[in-house]
Amino acid sequence: MGPLNKFADADLSAAHADHRRGLFLTAVGGMLFTFDVPLVRLAQSDPTTLIFARGILLAIAIALFWVGFNHYRKTRSPFINGRAGAIVAVTNTLANLMFLTAVNKTTAANLVFILALNPVFCALLAWYFLRERVHKWTWLAVGLSFVGVGVIVWDGLKVGTYVGDLLAVGVALCTAIALTIVRQTGKNVVTSLAVGSLASALFVVFWAEPASLSAASWGWIAVNGLIVIPLAAGLISIGPRYLPAPEVAMFFLLDVVFTPVWMWMIFQELPTFRAFIGGLIVFLTLLGHSIWRFASSKPNGGAQPAPLPHG
Repeated sequence: MGPLNKFADADLSAAHADHRRGLFLTAVGGMLFTFDVPLVRLAQSDPTTLIFARGILLAIAIALFWVGFNHYRKTRSPFINGRAGAIVAVTNTLANLMFLTAVNKTTAANLVFILALNPVFCALLAWYFLRERVHKWTWLAVGLSFVGVGVIVWDGLKVGTYVGDLLAVGVALCTAIALTIVRQTGKNVVTSLAVGSLASALFVVFWAEPASLSAASWGWIAVNGLIVIPLAAGLISIGPRYLPAPEVAMFFLLDVVFTPVWMWMIFQELPTFRAFIGGLIVFLTLLGHSIWRFASSKPNGGAQPAPLPHG
């Protein structure tokens, strides 16, 4: 039994090492995502110019990654991966346009609270289109999450942020549609984000004024589009190789917690009391649901599609 025990111990040690690696990579990726909205705000640009500049840079970053990946693996993967890739490109185009407009139409806290609806929409789409069974606790989480977002939008009607709030709902829905397509087909569609970014940039090209951006603004946009978002998406996409899907999902809640903190530290921006209550309902609901999913998941978990940037 001695040699068998040694092999078992080696396998267990390797599993622990993989788990730690997955935790580290996913945590870093999740934290990087929390800087998205602050960097967009620091650029101090009008929405159309921001959509154009960020879209061009993000498309370049993802395209370079695709070229480098194909060269390293000696493969020729398609840039648009079939019908699934085309649909994701369309949804990402819409998400880009809505997200970068919403950043300037509502508070950062409202935005990330509402974007947290993404897994809720995923559950509804999987139930309706993929005929997946939805557990009663997930239905409860769906109901409570919509209550929380309803409080936020209701508050937005009073303080004037409702346009941005509704755009954020649209971003969450577009992202959920893309993830549902990926889940159904199992295809890698990361490069479709480059197409969506470029398409959104071309959509506003006649209204954008990139020459009006200062060097500092270009710097913040470059950090966001060339480094933070591509690196965050890349790191989190590796997470499901080492972690159960529910464990990966919990790291998306970092955005809900830390983005408002950064916005308070940099811009002294705070949500209204009602928006905070609505966001707290969403956060606690999704946190509880994520913990339940993690506790009830099997040790090997299940693959989860690579996450998509906010917009």
